[in-house]
Amino acid sequence: MRDAHHQDALLSTAELEKLQQQVLLRRHRQMRLLDTPYAGAFLSLHRGHGMELHDVRPYQPGDEIRHMDWRATARSGKPTSKVFLAERQRTLFLAIDRRPSMRFGSRVELKVTTAARCAALLAFSALAARERVAGVVLDSETQFFAASSTIEGALPLLQAATAPLEAEQSSDAIDLSRLLEQISQRAERGSSLLFISDLHGIEEKHHPSLLEIAARFEPVALRITDPAEEQLEACGKIRLVSPLSGKSSIIDTNRRSLRDAYADAMQQRHQAIRQLCLRSQLPLHTLYNHRDTLQQLAQLQ
Repeated sequence: MRDAHHQDALLSTAELEKLQQQVLLRRHRQMRLLDTPYAGAFLSLHRGHGMELHDVRPYQPGDEIRHMDWRATARSGKPTSKVFLAERQRTLFLAIDRRPSMRFGSRVELKVTTAARCAALLAFSALAARERVAGVVLDSETQFFAASSTIEGALPLLQAATAPLEAEQSSDAIDLSRLLEQISQRAERGSSLLFISDLHGIEEKHHPSLLEIAARFEPVALRITDPAEEQLEACGKIRLVSPLSGKSSIIDTNRRSLRDAYADAMQQRHQAIRQLCLRSQLPLHTLYNHRDTLQQLAQLQ
């Protein structure tokens, strides 16, 4: 298991710069494919700038060919152009989970590190697509960050997401109902709202709040998962320590009955979350902390 007590930032400045370059390279390739300057790097997760059709008028010198209304041109026999109203600048709101349950990793890295990397990739993608980035970080205390359309303005959010983990975490659980209410109040209506979390603690009682979120925003849940949270490997006796209570237990993973019961319980939990998200109109995707985060985001398109 990975050590959950880090003295260093989850992602260094050099790693963040590398992630930004990867996003810009992917965006450049995507723009060439779509022939539009408003293409984001991860199209299925949040919409970039768009254009709303307002009217049609006779073609004027300087009009872009791609805005020609070919059907109207064919009907009238005269070149006709579409007139668009530019949409207001869109906002990507990131809810980034750093609670104790995220401080787990059986291989490669902790879930909280994957969440930070995912947030950075999405933030860089949104900024490159001329969107604003805002968010909230769930840690020992909840921190909200105002929307910004610049790297410098979004940096405090990313710094909070990638900050070193505290040696001791408060045992006080975050009130998720209150958090969802705060997000509804603070996030700009119509924002693309991404939950980057293992969704620990999400239950049926949160269904009304999630429905309200779905009515006000364009929400997506990115559930960060470790493979050991799906099934146990047969690796003998191991000591498990609760990140919340600090209590430890020793289990024998060589027991087939234990591994089967664990897999069944985890499967039931996953199905319960999937059904809750489905009824709450919250699209759900799973990202693993032992796989390449950029590739997984790209595959969600």
